[in-house]
Amino acid sequence: MRCALVFCLTACTTSGSLDLDLELPQSSGLRPQGMTTVTVLASSADMPETENTSLLDGSSFAAGDLPVDNQVQIDVLLRDESSRLVGVGEAEQRVDIVADRTTDLTIQVRKPFVYASDGKTLYSYDPTLDSRDPSFQGKVAGVASPIAVVPVGGSELAIGEPGEVQIIDTATDVVSQKSIALPSGATLHDLAPVPGTHQIAIAHSMGISIADLDSLAINTAAVGSVDRVTVGPGSDGKMVAYGLVGAAKPASSPLVACTGTSSLIAVSVDSPQTGTPTALPDAVAGIAAAPDQAALFAVAPCTGEVDKVGGTLGFGDAPASGPITLDKVSSLPNAAVIAVLSDRVWAAGTASSTAVCESGSCSTSTQIGCPEPSGNHLAYTQTGAHLIVQSIPIAGGDTTEIDLPARTETMINTDDPAHQHAQVLNSLGDVPTDLVVLPGDQYISLVTQSQYYIESLTDGPPPDNILLPCLLGTTGDWLLIDSASTSIAARVRTECNLTVGPSDFFTMWQCGDTAAGEGSTNGDYMPTTVGALFGAR
Repeated sequence: MRCALVFCLTACTTSGSLDLDLELPQSSGLRPQGMTTVTVLASSADMPETENTSLLDGSSFAAGDLPVDNQVQIDVLLRDESSRLVGVGEAEQRVDIVADRTTDLTIQVRKPFVYASDGKTLYSYDPTLDSRDPSFQGKVAGVASPIAVVPVGGSELAIGEPGEVQIIDTATDVVSQKSIALPSGATLHDLAPVPGTHQIAIAHSMGISIADLDSLAINTAAVGSVDRVTVGPGSDGKMVAYGLVGAAKPASSPLVACTGTSSLIAVSVDSPQTGTPTALPDAVAGIAAAPDQAALFAVAPCTGEVDKVGGTLGFGDAPASGPITLDKVSSLPNAAVIAVLSDRVWAAGTASSTAVCESGSCSTSTQIGCPEPSGNHLAYTQTGAHLIVQSIPIAGGDTTEIDLPARTETMINTDDPAHQHAQVLNSLGDVPTDLVVLPGDQYISLVTQSQYYIESLTDGPPPDNILLPCLLGTTGDWLLIDSASTSIAARVRTECNLTVGPSDFFTMWQCGDTAAGEGSTNGDYMPTTVGALFGAR
C-alpha cells in the first residue's frame, strides 16, 4: 500500500494495517538528509524481529508485511544511497497491531548523533557527515558535568550529572526545564533506559532509583553504592533493573594485574525494594540486559570472557534461587565493555601488547617511568595492543569478531625545524572505557584510552650521553566502527599528552599531528563515556 503524504507510511499486515507518521526536526542541522531507503523494524516478546526495507519514491514509500501481535516495538532506519545510516526513529511506546483495524503511530526521526563525555562537557558527533565537515564535531550547551547519556523514547535524551538527571529535547538539542534530583547525598554513577517506557534506572552511591520522565517521580531502593545499571525483562516479563557492585577495572596494560570482586543486585522497576547484592564468582567490568527477553550478560576482564549470568536473583529480602553463575559464551581478552541491541550481544576487549623490559622478563611488578626508574623497567613495546569487538547472537551461533589493527603514535622532535625527526611508538595498552551500538547493528562507537612508552637511548652505559629521551604518552580516542566492512569508519584523537625525559641533544618533543578529520576541534579531553540516540550501551 502507498501513501502520498510526506513521510507517511501505511504498512500492510496479515489482516490489519499500521499507519506511521515520521516526524523530523525543523532545524537543518538536526534533520536527516539524503535518505533513499526506509527500513521498518518490528519486534515483540512473542516474535522474532521482522525487517522491511523500501525505496523512497519522491515523498512516499511502501512497506512489506508486518504481523498482527500485541506490544510490538516499531523502529525505523533511514539510509542514503551509500547505505550510510542518516536517520533513526523509535516508537515511544509499544503498540498493538490488531486484525481488521488500522493503528496510527507517530515516530520521531532524528540523525543518529553519538555523544561522548569527559565528566565536564558533552561532545557530539554527527556520523552522517564526513569527518572533515566543520559540523561533524560539536558541543551540547547547558550541560555542566555529564557522567552518562542514554536516549529515552524518541524525543528525549537523559543526561546523568552528579546530583541530578537533565533532559534534552532531541528536536532542538536544548536542555529542557525539567530535571530529576537524586536522593539527598547521592552521587550518580550510571543510567539505563527502561525499554518501552518513559522511565530510567539510575545507579548511584546510595542504590538504584527508578525515575519517570513524565511525572518526574522517583522511587529508590537503598541497596548501597551501585556502579553500573541495566534494565530488561525478568522471567515473568516484568522489568528488572540489575545493578553491578564493584565494577572491575580492565588492566590498562600487560604490566598491570587484573583484580577485583563484584556482586549483583536486582530491583523491580514497578516496586523498588531494599536488598542485598549477591556475590559473583569472578570480577565483572560491565553488564547488559536483553530488551525483549530474560537474559543478562557480563564482561569479565580477569578471565577474558563474555558471560551469560545464570541463576535467578532475589528481590528485596528474598535470596537468590541457587548459585549465580557466569556461563561463558565467548572468549575475549581483557573484556571491558558490553551492550545488547535487539538479538545480539556486543562486547569489546583488548589483545595484549608484547612488552620488552630492560633486564629479565616483564611482569606486573615491572615499573614504568620517564625518567626511567632504577632496576628492571619497561624498555619498549615490540607489538602493540589492539582492540577486538565481538558480536554474539543471543540465541547461540557463531561469534563475529572485528580485530582492529594496533594503534601507533608518532612523536615529533621539534628541535628539527622540518619536523621530520620522529619516533613511532607502539601501543602498550589500548582499553575501551565505554561502548554504544547504533540502531541497525552496523555502527559501533567506542571511547578508548591508550598508553605508549619507549626508554631513552644512550651512546653507552650511564652516565654517558643521552641521545634520545624516554617518551611516555597517553591518548584518548573516539571511534566509529563499521561492522559491515570490519573497519574504523571515523576516528578522533581527543587528547594526546606526552612526558619527555632528559636528553643531552634532542630535548623538544610533541605528539604528531593527526590525519585530516581525526583531530579534536573542541580542544583536548579524555572521554570516559559514550551514548547515542536510540543506541544501546
